[in-house]
Amino acid sequence: LHYDDLQNVAVASFISGGATSFLTSPVTMVKTKQQIMQWSFRKAIQDTWSRGNSKLKLQNFYTGFGIHFCCDAFGRSLYMFTYEYLKRSMSERQHVDVDSNSASPANLSIPQRMICAASAGMTCWAFIYPADVIRSRLYSQSLNSQSLPTTMDGIRLAQQMVRETGFQSLYRGMPISVARAGPVAAAILPVYDYMLDMIS
Repeated sequence: LHYDDLQNVAVASFISGGATSFLTSPVTMVKTKQQIMQWSFRKAIQDTWSRGNSKLKLQNFYTGFGIHFCCDAFGRSLYMFTYEYLKRSMSERQHVDVDSNSASPANLSIPQRMICAASAGMTCWAFIYPADVIRSRLYSQSLNSQSLPTTMDGIRLAQQMVRETGFQSLYRGMPISVARAGPVAAAILPVYDYMLDMIS
């Protein structure tokens, strides 16, 4: 990542996020039900499995999967792209008056990497937050219906929310989520960088 083209970083991260979304969708569905209903892990799984009339019960864990896929794929892509871009920009500014050949993200200090990571995490969540709101609302709706909401239901829900209460309805609660994303990313990505440098 230190020297790869930023477009490649974005594409690889998008594919990675999209691939992991197939694993994270069931987990997110079950977690949301536990939070809303105060159910045990087992109860949340049983409820999800019993929903709908389809013989393919596994698809119950992929309610509104298109929305979830967008959150994970586009979110991961923007996350890693922003992190790498900020690191490289900071490194280039540091060495502009010294030696351009020494301008490498590997030369950044841990605090500098933490700043880049926090900015990347906050940017990512600010971007995907409306989709995350719709995803949570879809999961909540699935509790009150035997027919599972689809991705198109999510799009119609977003349109309805905007018509009724404006675009601000898609951003309620965003400040705390964005503020949380900063410290989390600042802790994770520099450690990832450090371990990558160690094994390279």
